[in-house]
Amino acid sequence: MKELDARAYGYRARIGYTSPPLTTEVFPYEFYRIAPMGVSLVVTSLAIITRTKEELDDSYQISLRAAREMQAAGVNLVCLGGVPINQHRGYDNADNLCGALETELGVKVSTSASAQTAAGKKVGVKKAVLAHPYADSDTARIAGSYEHMLGCEVIGRMCWGSPFNRIGAIPQHAALEMGRKLLKAHPQADTILFPSPHWPTAFALDILEAEFGVNALGAHQAIVWDALRRCGIDDRIAGFGRLLLEF
Repeated sequence: MKELDARAYGYRARIGYTSPPLTTEVFPYEFYRIAPMGVSLVVTSLAIITRTKEELDDSYQISLRAAREMQAAGVNLVCLGGVPINQHRGYDNADNLCGALETELGVKVSTSASAQTAAGKKVGVKKAVLAHPYADSDTARIAGSYEHMLGCEVIGRMCWGSPFNRIGAIPQHAALEMGRKLLKAHPQADTILFPSPHWPTAFALDILEAEFGVNALGAHQAIVWDALRRCGIDDRIAGFGRLLLEF
């Protein structure tokens, strides 16, 4: 009989993530496709169903409680998910919150926004196109948020048109299909951005980079990359964009 490994699943790092959707599906699936052996995910689902102000308020408070409980559980890093939640109380609040929680808890703390900002700076985003899963009514807000976070120009935009609570059902080809249309229409772009780590984007990244010679940055990819590097895990991971392979 084979002996079981005496180590915990997360013997290299245990990464905490506060996941905005009340029904979280895609994030853990793609996390375990990307993360190397010995890295585990500790997840708390928040209260977002339709992204009302009340849900954002509730989720902000749940995030803080979850961060404290994750620290008590022994995680190596806590990532507070959801750019709208991160920025709910102002653009500067997320960085201030991270610093305050790190001091209080004695554990590394990041946000979805800070992870994507770090990733964008690492690959040098200047002119980007953006493909997101939500309704077109969200497009201007999302593009403005990314221009602020990354200091880039968003020159092309496209949406899939899904309700928030159905983004886990978006087909795997959606990101690739939108990415190809955007990059063909805007050949001057150096990067394609995929906001939200809760729809399937991971497997489109390498394909788009190879076909168009651009950076492909997904919110999920950036969160995992930032968490791994901040936990001292420098593995070069192939198959999910140059961010994870080269940086």
